[in-house]
Formats: sequence, structure tokens, C-alpha cells
Amino acid sequence: MKVSIIIPCYNYSRYLHECFSNLQAMTYQDWEAIVIDDGSTDQTMEVVRSWQTKEPRIQYFYQQNQGVSKARNYGLSKSNGDLIQFLDADDLLSKEKLEVQVAYFKKFQEADLTYTENYYFQDGFSKTKFPDQEMLGREWMIRFSGEGAFAMEQLIRNNLAVVSSPMIRKDLAKKAGNFPESIAHTEDWQYWMQCVLAGARIQFIQNKNAYTLIRVHGKSVSQATQTMRYGELNLRTWLSETLSKNMLFSESETARLSALNEDRKKQLFKYIMYHGPLTSFGHLKKLAGMYDWPTVVSFYFKAINFRRKTINKTHAGNRHHHSL
Repeated sequence: MKVSIIIPCYNYSRYLHECFSNLQAMTYQDWEAIVIDDGSTDQTMEVVRSWQTKEPRIQYFYQQNQGVSKARNYGLSKSNGDLIQFLDADDLLSKEKLEVQVAYFKKFQEADLTYTENYYFQDGFSKTKFPDQEMLGREWMIRFSGEGAFAMEQLIRNNLAVVSSPMIRKDLAKKAGNFPESIAHTEDWQYWMQCVLAGARIQFIQNKNAYTLIRVHGKSVSQATQTMRYGELNLRTWLSETLSKNMLFSESETARLSALNEDRKKQLFKYIMYHGPLTSFGHLKKLAGMYDWPTVVSFYFKAINFRRKTINKTHAGNRHHHSL
């Protein structure tokens, strides 16, 4: 079974040598690497062309800068494999990952999507692995096997994994459709939901030798957090609309899943309002686009009151401390 490894790349030429060397070291070698250059202005094309002279399995395609989702969708359209593996240009796979997942697909024909452990590492220190992007040792990834309403419930509670953890059958990719191109940072989360809605049977593979490594750049974590929250609100709005029209789940399952999603959406909205930049009109306008102005205004005054109480408590605590 051939594995199509889809690699979007935007100005990450400095990581491509490590990326391609990593693929050549795989214990499973029936693969093709499809590099989608997303309008890079660095040496991406030159590096890939140089590698192509010695590694014919690497393919190169260029597009104007349109984002990672568009790049992945372009890669899907060019793929020739039976199985699909997504891989960002700055990330790595364990040597046995492809072999372990391919073996599972060969043994269990009913499986549509398998996924493995994922770890994070600080750029330049790949030997030290963490389960979370913040590198605090916090376990966030859900580990389950299943399909239908059960699988969707797990995904409403949490994203499945990082994008390079799963491997999916090409047939499932065709049914699931494209990555959403209008949202940022949660496009993979929505894609796994699309896979479930397409009938995917999901299997988590517990194998210490099969995992993916996500590179954490010094400035990436804090800058992306707020954008990810906006993205999750968009995702949950999309899911509310999608669940109301779905034909996969029963009426009672749809009602339960919709209620869970709406509860998570409200909790997230409240958190963003209470901790976001209340003086930014752009911030409030963006939230109004996901809810409505009356809700935003209502939470705006609640958030101001919340912050006022927090400040008063802090001042009271300081006065008590100074009086001791």
C-alpha cells in the first residue's frame, strides 16, 4: 500500500533537509512525498529541486500563498497513494510510524482512520519530548476507537490529535471532502469531524514506536492561542449548522451532540469575553459575527463587572498583606 505524504511548506526551506532525511529513514518505504509550496519567498523550490535529483519519490507543486488548508487540498488532489499522511514541513515522524499504521490497515480492512501518539519539542532540542505545546507535561490528546455519534462526542470535547498523527484511507479522504479554507488553527479539527460525518471508523494505535513530533518555535504558542479560540468558535458554529442537517445520527443523538457542542461554545465565548481585549472594537465585532450583538453587549458588561471584582479582590488582598 502506497502512502501519500502531503507536505505544505511556506518559507520553511531550512527544515526540508531534515524532513526528507526523516522520510528516507522510515522503516516503510512505499511512499511518495507531495510538497506544496504555498508561495514561499525563501529557497523552498531550490531545496526541493535539489533533492529531486536524488530522490524521485519527492514531487513539487507551487501555488500562490493561500494558506495551509488550500495547500493540503491541492496535495490531496495530486496524491496517488492508498493512504494519506499529512506532515507539516517543520515536523517529523518516528521511523516506525508509517510501518505500524500501514500494517494495521492491511490487517483490519474496516479501519478508515488510525492515529498515534504525538509529542512536542522545542526547536533545536528534538530529543526532549512533551505531550503539550506549552511544554508543561499536560496530557490533552484523547485516545479512543469508535465511530458514529460516539466518535463525534469525543471530537466535540476535544480535537483528535495534531494533523500529522492520523493516517487515513484515500477513499475516506474523497468522502470527507476538503479541509475548510476559511478558518485558521482549527481546520484539522473540523476535517476529522468531516471524516466522522463521512462514516469513518477510527482506531487509536498504542505503540511506543509510532508517533509524530511537532516542532515548537519560540514565538508560536502565545501568539496563536487567541486565534485558536476564535477558530474554535467558528468551528462550533459550523458544527451547530452541520448537525442540524446531518443524516448519520438519530434524532436523539443529534439533540445530545448539539446540546454538548452548544454548551462548549458558550463556555468558550464566556472565557474569551472575560479574558479578551474588551477595549478592542475589532475583537468585539469578530465575536458578534459568531453570535450576535445583544449577546456580546450583555457579556461585555458582565465581563467588566467580573474584572472590577477581580481588581477589588486583588487590592483588598494587598491592603491586608501590608497591614500585617
